[in-house]
Amino acid sequence: MSYGITVSEAVVGLLSSAGAPSAATGPLLQPLLAAAGMGPIVGGIVAGWLVILGLLLWRRPAGIAAAGAGGLGVSLYLGRQHHPSAGSSFCSVDDVFNCDVVNRSEYSELFGLPIAFLGAGFYAACLFVGVMLLREPAHHKRGAHVVVAGGVLAVLYSAFLAWASSQLGSWCLFCISLYGVNALLLAGGLLAAKDSGEPLGSGLVLGLLGKDDRSIGGMLGAGVLAVVLSMFWYRSLGGEAPGGRGADGAPADLSALMAPMSGPLTLDGTEPIDGNPSAKYTVVEFADFECPHCGKVAPQLHKLVTDHPEVRVLFKHYPLSNLCNEAISNEFHKDACGAARAAECARVQGKFWEMDRVMFMNQQFLAAADLKLIAGQVGLDLPAYEACMASPESELAVKADAQHGNAAGVNGTPAMFISGLFGPGEFVFVPGGPEDLDALIRAHKGGAALKKPAGGN
Repeated sequence: MSYGITVSEAVVGLLSSAGAPSAATGPLLQPLLAAAGMGPIVGGIVAGWLVILGLLLWRRPAGIAAAGAGGLGVSLYLGRQHHPSAGSSFCSVDDVFNCDVVNRSEYSELFGLPIAFLGAGFYAACLFVGVMLLREPAHHKRGAHVVVAGGVLAVLYSAFLAWASSQLGSWCLFCISLYGVNALLLAGGLLAAKDSGEPLGSGLVLGLLGKDDRSIGGMLGAGVLAVVLSMFWYRSLGGEAPGGRGADGAPADLSALMAPMSGPLTLDGTEPIDGNPSAKYTVVEFADFECPHCGKVAPQLHKLVTDHPEVRVLFKHYPLSNLCNEAISNEFHKDACGAARAAECARVQGKFWEMDRVMFMNQQFLAAADLKLIAGQVGLDLPAYEACMASPESELAVKADAQHGNAAGVNGTPAMFISGLFGPGEFVFVPGGPEDLDALIRAHKGGAALKKPAGGN
């Protein structure tokens, strides 16, 4: 799936809370500036970059080896998290910085393989040549030239992945760390190639041909070995290897589409229902009206109900703002709480889904005046709407939903849960989205024996 773009709201919220003028930031810096409030992860990434840079300045091969080792470790972690049964990544912080959204998106595979494992092959090759340049420089003098070629491709691919993240509306902090590693590898390769005294062009050609140099053979061997071992490891996780899908495109191991609950999911009876109230399958979605992913998922969930009359969708609020959600550390989506309250007031008048549809179509216009205009467009009684917005009940309802989400383990939006696949009222978390919900429902309706994910609450 591909989604719309907007990270500026989160950046503005963070800058405002820090007292900094948002106009001073360019769009290319917005993701990194928004991440600045995420302390340990960002600090670790920057520290890693600085260590590699220091080693490059001290001794080029050591820096190349360090960059290869760091990139290999991060790639293996991302490859592990690519598996649907892996659960949430600890670098999935909120709606804007969500490694899982990026790492499990359509852009996360190349030729049917997780790009993280392909990256592991590249970094293993760089680690090998860095070590060999330290141990046997005479036999690997053109290894740096080959690193330059790989570094150019890696930097270009990093630019593509950054674009892909903008399309998804989410950024992966660990992916950003690899963007920096790729740039450092390119810089280190250029410096080491210059130190060798051999022209870059001729050194690269001779290095790729293996002329009087052992680098290319060893790099290919290390890279292929890393990819093959990664794939065996992936298979050992209990799911099919990437690309192991049926004729309908669904993963062969449907249990991999589900994750255990990390806490109880509370329904208080006030949730708006799309579909038959007595439907066999219940999908509960926690969403934020400023979340671009939620805006894309909303019509897909409505289609799910249309395609499966046995399905009902229940909506619960999970605004990504500390104004009404105690689990969120910053304001982020500054209008999300107000939009949620407006939806609650529409629910009271029996027009939740009408309000839901129009707000998701106008996510850039959810200030108080905009919400009142939308309320009028969907036919709400405006005096009653204004009285509802001014009352504490609407705010309490939104906060209650957010607390229910926190108890169930929600840490980003949209978050979807389903019951009806196992015992009565037994929910499981479905991290992949509406397509995976559809695959699970079709399989269960067809009599497939699904295995409930182990662990959790």
